[in-house]
Amino acid sequence: MTTGKDAFFTRTTPFILIHTLVWWLMTIAAKTVLDGYGDMAEVYAWSQHWLLGSSKHPQFLPWMAKLWFMVAPQSVASFYLLSAVNLAVALFGIRALARALKFEERHIAIALALCVLALPYLTLSNKLNMNSICLATWPWTAWAFVRVTTSEGGRRNLFALLFGALAAISILSKYYSVVLLIPLFASTFTSARRHLWFTAVPWIALTAFVLTLLPHLHWLLQHREAVAYASEQGNGDGLKEAIYYIAKFAVSPFFYWPVPLIVAVLFLVGGSPLRRFGKLLKRPAGNSMLSFVAIGPWLTTLGFAVIGLAVLSTPWAIPIGFAFTLYLVRNAEAPLLETNGTKIVAAFRFIWPLMIIGGIVFGVVASVKGNTEQYTPWEESAQAIIETWKGEHTQPLAWIASGNDAANIALLSPEEIEALPALPDRLPGYYPPRASWKSEAGVVLCSLALPGKVKTACMNETIAWAAENGLKAESKILTVHRSGFRYPKRIDFELAVVYISAE
Repeated sequence: MTTGKDAFFTRTTPFILIHTLVWWLMTIAAKTVLDGYGDMAEVYAWSQHWLLGSSKHPQFLPWMAKLWFMVAPQSVASFYLLSAVNLAVALFGIRALARALKFEERHIAIALALCVLALPYLTLSNKLNMNSICLATWPWTAWAFVRVTTSEGGRRNLFALLFGALAAISILSKYYSVVLLIPLFASTFTSARRHLWFTAVPWIALTAFVLTLLPHLHWLLQHREAVAYASEQGNGDGLKEAIYYIAKFAVSPFFYWPVPLIVAVLFLVGGSPLRRFGKLLKRPAGNSMLSFVAIGPWLTTLGFAVIGLAVLSTPWAIPIGFAFTLYLVRNAEAPLLETNGTKIVAAFRFIWPLMIIGGIVFGVVASVKGNTEQYTPWEESAQAIIETWKGEHTQPLAWIASGNDAANIALLSPEEIEALPALPDRLPGYYPPRASWKSEAGVVLCSLALPGKVKTACMNETIAWAAENGLKAESKILTVHRSGFRYPKRIDFELAVVYISAE
């Protein structure tokens, strides 16, 4: 039994809220820029309009980012706070799923404590991209499905409607979410759930699913870019590469969830090491639904790869384990779960301070070593671009091109400026056309790099493009750097831009 001060740690709502706050503080202490892959900048770029699709992904996450930046400041810390909100929604979803699966509340706390020690929830979730958003949408979709199977009458129909809508939202988060829906669909053919086919449930869910997806489906019929991108995921370089990625994905649960697995092996089961693993990984007794939601997405993904429908990318495994720790807790030995489980949760009174300290240490080391990514002056570049232009012109800058680097500048700009995915006369079909661009002032960002690495070819090409369109081009190379207590070194970067105007 949980008593005294440890009782606080088994209350899941404060645990989730405190953890996500600590996680955010850890993240902003460690990082002063967005992810180096440009995924978050890309999300921001898509969020500037209510796009129905893109050349790569559906747009649920950019819609959420657009709503967020309508009320929140545009900054690195703010973007990471949105990542923290996404993490909180994910954890509340796992709790809701666990309750639907009839877990006891103290066991849910243990599962959550194990879950947040897994890499998808501890480090990888700070990069808010199409994999990370699935951390939030998948457990809620699974929860609604489980509630469909355990409810009766009108409530069951209501949950069927909700499941259909959430299933569509999962697809709108990432097309890959089909690997979640397939095992849920397969579970309806088991003896415990076969009766659902003789009710209105499947048709209510299907109707809600199609209606929610309909605008995007209509968009897909008019834009082939996303379909082409998705189809490319099944094209590989040969059998050897396919086998390599299948094997890598097959063991991904062990290198994305090693900490919760090791903790469960050490403290939640007994016997020899091999027997402990066997106990934790066996099919849980009782309701088979846990097996479908915990193992189904992983097996379905492997199945797609084996039959040649996709060449696997290991980061796709990030959202698959939302129910892994529920699986571990369900298989734990009851006496050890009671005696050690609460200790695991209570350990967060030490883990939370260590997380913040770890973030501070990571950030200090990166600053002292002069980590190039940490010192990249995106905000200073945004200010320099605007101030340099305003020093000589009265017309405001309306756009900046192109790609993720431009989106980084637009996000942190002191004045509103739109980041374009390409030059204004070469915008992709999914993006709104810019009819008045020739009468606007804009800027092309060619490079932000250490001295000597300026992309002069980009500058020359931009100048030639401006001349072809009867526009004036002004090229500049500005020197920018970061300053302040977090940047003990002075590391200069060269910012190469070309201003475009009709003047």
